[in-house]
Amino acid sequence: MKESVECPKCGARFEFNTFPLLEDTEKILDFSAFCAACPSCGAELTFPYPCVYHDQTHRVMIRLIPRGFDISDLPVSMPAPRPGDFLRDVYSIHSLREKALIFEHGLDDRAVELLKVLTIQQNPERFDIHDPDVLLLAAADSEALSFFALAKDGNDFMLKTPVGLYEQMCRELSAPCFELSGDFETVDAQWVFDHFHLLES
Repeated sequence: MKESVECPKCGARFEFNTFPLLEDTEKILDFSAFCAACPSCGAELTFPYPCVYHDQTHRVMIRLIPRGFDISDLPVSMPAPRPGDFLRDVYSIHSLREKALIFEHGLDDRAVELLKVLTIQQNPERFDIHDPDVLLLAAADSEALSFFALAKDGNDFMLKTPVGLYEQMCRELSAPCFELSGDFETVDAQWVFDHFHLLES
């Protein structure tokens, strides 16, 4: 699907390919679904737009609703979720990429978010706790989860966390209050705070 967009650098208008229903994980992981070069000035640009990512293999459906849009801007025709599907809402292309990567590796995004919250809380001098993309999963293997970390001082770095700590987070989520609703949910730091509040009440 083609959309007419305007280059914020030179003002030229050009057509940009969008994918209302995204089924190619690679286009999310490399951001190519949202990036284009202005044919006039050559500027490398990013255009987030509402869309639905559908990964049938891992039974994942993620709705991207960028800031400035709302749920009514999502594509009208989208696959019907199946019982047991992982249903998520995200608000940035970085969060979409992270969720796609999490499910691609068979990880529990609730445990990843809990791990991120604890890491940020233990290092308040290094991270801006109000930035939702301050810590993003970049890679995972049998030994560690690697996060891209945006540091307050601008010296961004890669942070490795042992898999054992992630597994400990999974055990923390065994309480009934951490069960998902079966509908689309935003599983992020706020979700962690809200559900731990339920656990304490």
